[in-house]
Amino acid sequence: MDYLLGGALGGLVAFMFSIPALTMEFIEGGKLKNAPLVVDVKTIFGYQLNTREAFLVGFLLHLIIGILFGSIYVLFVKQEWLFVTHAPYTFLSLVVYAFLSWIVAGLVIYPVLQMGVFGKKEGHHVWLETLVSHFILGICLWLLIQYYQPHFFLT
Repeated sequence: MDYLLGGALGGLVAFMFSIPALTMEFIEGGKLKNAPLVVDVKTIFGYQLNTREAFLVGFLLHLIIGILFGSIYVLFVKQEWLFVTHAPYTFLSLVVYAFLSWIVAGLVIYPVLQMGVFGKKEGHHVWLETLVSHFILGICLWLLIQYYQPHFFLT
């Protein structure tokens, strides 16, 4: 249940800060060239995407990374893998986790999707967009945990 809650909170945060991109996509009628905080995926597995497909794949990737971000953090807490802070659900542990997850996304996920290391094939500033996204995910997840503080988050 903890993994489900962590994934749900991560997905919620990812969805909430993708609202500006969704709004702009709706206003532009599917012709948005550069969505804020959502990576613009131009190609995936060698397939060239049109503008609408690029936005939808980027948005889906954004949500999946948010869900995985929350779920995997709970795994790190349960397995006591917080080797830097040794303190679960703290601000510092989530910021360190956000930085490390950004590195994993840049060195593993994007190359697997044939987007290059840190998404370099998709644009020169993708690395910065994903870094900011991961830090926002970490900080917002920490804020949600502080607000709700469910009994099973207390260790």
